[in-house]
Amino acid sequence: MTDFTYTLGDDGVAIITWDVTGKSMNVMSLAGFAELDAHIDRALADPAVKGVVITSAKKDFAGGMDLNVIARMREDAGDEPAKGLFDGVMMMHGVLRKIERAGMDPKTLKGGKPIAAALPGTALGIGLELPLACHRIFAADNPKAKIGLPEIMIGIFPGAGGTTRLARKLGAMVAAPFLLEGKMSDPKSAKNAGLIDEVVPAEDLLARAKDWVLNAKDADIVKPWDAKGYKMPGGAPYHPAGFMTFVGASAMVNGKTQGVFPPPRRCWPPSMKARWCPSTPR
Repeated sequence: MTDFTYTLGDDGVAIITWDVTGKSMNVMSLAGFAELDAHIDRALADPAVKGVVITSAKKDFAGGMDLNVIARMREDAGDEPAKGLFDGVMMMHGVLRKIERAGMDPKTLKGGKPIAAALPGTALGIGLELPLACHRIFAADNPKAKIGLPEIMIGIFPGAGGTTRLARKLGAMVAAPFLLEGKMSDPKSAKNAGLIDEVVPAEDLLARAKDWVLNAKDADIVKPWDAKGYKMPGGAPYHPAGFMTFVGASAMVNGKTQGVFPPPRRCWPPSMKARWCPSTPR
């Protein structure tokens, strides 16, 4: 039984297809992650492979993570459940970071293989976190599809890079509704929000993704946060533009404002240009 299959076309594009046996919608398991990892290694090591498209054989891309995986990580660790959970999550991060870096030289950021995600329908949880690690996300023009990170609805944060990649991609303020409210969008709204890159006719989905892969340049597969000079959209916590997002927002308890922080003031000595300090709360 396999969750992912691998095919290599004459054009040099490897297609990794997600199709969990016996499920109406794909869900990720530890075994599935291991298969995906092996297929990525195969594609990166094969000189005949020019790039990769990750897609689904089902009408949707994925419904998220199999929640039993989290329980199994804890149970399999015996007396150290926290360590088991940590190790399992870090394994996932390792696979997704491998996709993100795609074999490129870590110093020159060149020589990697472009990897695109082609989403035929709904992509939730890990079903969005996996595409976020890819270099370009294509979605079929399917108004019934939902794209988002709904984990907060069951009391957990996105654990496979969604919190970090989406915040770095959109900025903390814009990413907040998707991370803290579990907001879900149809493909066109997801593109307008910046979650995905392109919405294409369903019949053109795979062809458009393959075409991009075959024409991508080195610079096209370097994530903004890996490029020199990257700055988080909206500002980082101790930058004036980002202060109100990370530190100075109103604190709400039972619907009442508990304190509003004024804009930051420059710390002394003045020579410390990069440092900003909050004023005393009013």
